[in-house]
Amino acid sequence: MTLISAAMGRIPVDLLITNVRLANVITGEIYPADIIIYGGKIAAIEPPGTEPAREARQVIDGRGRLAVPGLVDAHLHIESTLVTPAHFAEAVLPLGVTTVAEDPHEVANVAGIDGIRTMMAASAHIPLKVEYLISSSVPSAPGLETAGGKIGADEVKALLALPHVLGLAEVMDGASVVNEDPRALSILAACGGVDGQRVDSPGVIEGHNPMLRGRALSAFIAAGVDSDHTLATPADLVEKARQGVTLMLQERYLSAEAIAALEQLPLDAGVCLVTDDVAPDYLLSAGHLDRVLRRVIELGMDPMRALRAATFSPARRLRLWDRGALTPGRTADIVLVDSIEDFRARLVLVDGRVMAEEGRCLWRAPADDPMDALMETVHLPRQQATDFVVPASIREGEVRIRVIDCVPGQTLVTAGEAVVPVRHDRIELPEDGDMAYIVVADRHGVHGGRSFGVVRGLGMTRGALATTYAHDSHNLAVIGRSPAEMARAANAVIDSQGGIAVADDERITALMPLPIAGILSRHAVPDVAREVAAVGAALRDLGLDHPYWLMRISTFTLPVSSGLRITDLGLVLAAERKLVTLEIG
Repeated sequence: MTLISAAMGRIPVDLLITNVRLANVITGEIYPADIIIYGGKIAAIEPPGTEPAREARQVIDGRGRLAVPGLVDAHLHIESTLVTPAHFAEAVLPLGVTTVAEDPHEVANVAGIDGIRTMMAASAHIPLKVEYLISSSVPSAPGLETAGGKIGADEVKALLALPHVLGLAEVMDGASVVNEDPRALSILAACGGVDGQRVDSPGVIEGHNPMLRGRALSAFIAAGVDSDHTLATPADLVEKARQGVTLMLQERYLSAEAIAALEQLPLDAGVCLVTDDVAPDYLLSAGHLDRVLRRVIELGMDPMRALRAATFSPARRLRLWDRGALTPGRTADIVLVDSIEDFRARLVLVDGRVMAEEGRCLWRAPADDPMDALMETVHLPRQQATDFVVPASIREGEVRIRVIDCVPGQTLVTAGEAVVPVRHDRIELPEDGDMAYIVVADRHGVHGGRSFGVVRGLGMTRGALATTYAHDSHNLAVIGRSPAEMARAANAVIDSQGGIAVADDERITALMPLPIAGILSRHAVPDVAREVAAVGAALRDLGLDHPYWLMRISTFTLPVSSGLRITDLGLVLAAERKLVTLEIG
């Protein structure tokens, strides 16, 4: 008994879905159809009433709804939702997401190749199809930060041989590639990159290149890095599309102008919709890839083209030939919705089995989770207030320092300067300067050191926060107005073996434990969302009111981004890829 026999009507099929309008993302048409499923795959798509009638073990009446392929997210980090793969599946399956391409970059920065293997084991037996791209930037900036794990060419080669591994995840260090750094080139070569060796490559190579243009961009693409999901102007998007870059659009960088630029291109540029990072509270309130789909349509993208960008295009990009469209031979990952424009999953099937209905996941995460193996990863003793005193080069007077300036309403930062007082060999903060100390400590037990900086424009008027969820190396980052409060927040996180804590004077006003690798909770998304809301409220009480507060506090430590950043090794001028001192002159 084969799929051929089922297609021909020679044997009874497992499932017949009738009374639907099929959205064909290959041709752009919508038409009435019956969908015939056998062995988890689509055996046939037929006009309603085709004779002879099918014999099916189960029949589902689609109630005239639109049948679309399951959504395929071509780039994300499950860890950004602060939950394990199983709990993530419970949250996104009811939204119509059936396949994701996971970059386990955050876990890898904590636990290296063992962390990636653990993540793979944790997603091996869940209904959400989790495919993997091997993290290419661990650490993201060697020599500028200290991570708990390291991924080099040998690790990439070993992991590429495993099932469900599709290629190399976002190459973030564009400067190393264009400057032909041996380590960067060896990692690319392991996946068939460098000097145009892409025809026989073992997988895709994804990019992260917001700062590259002109010849540098050409060099990056020539090395085999041919996708991008970062901030880009409409002109940047067109330039990249013309050079064959797969454009991956995430919500926070969307604009009507960007969509208009892409819609004006005569041919479909193979755009993919992605999520990248989604906080748990936002996932519950707004959605996931379904939200990005609705948003691009609101901004002017043709609905069928948008649906194609969330299904067919990402499947082709990832070489997942068995999904992304509803045609014979493909897996029966099917979502029933009322319309594309107001995409709301009414029924979700994975491999022909109903997994979610009317917003409810019908599958439950098991109590035993392989991710529990990544506990006890915060290797720091309890802290003292003196650990957060920022030393100065003089005993009394004033010094000019570098300051991390926050861009209002965004997660970007710039490099600024300020003159601050010094009292008793320590840098003091002006009362009215909207400044806070920031200290980053090695929590992986590599060298036990720390670095000091100052943030301006964050809005904190008092208190402190501490987090081990700090991109990309996830060291302990502590921000505050006083060393005593900073120590209190840090100790709450250390005692929890990871997480985010807020201190206000003598009290811990919010605590979100993240004991798995210091970045993930053991709870489900609704529970974690409540904890996120509580932390957000506590931060607002301190004056830190930001629409993306989790990304705001967790990216000060990202040395491959732009502006002035801080890692456990010191302040980093991101564009110049160099460490600089806090004091100037």
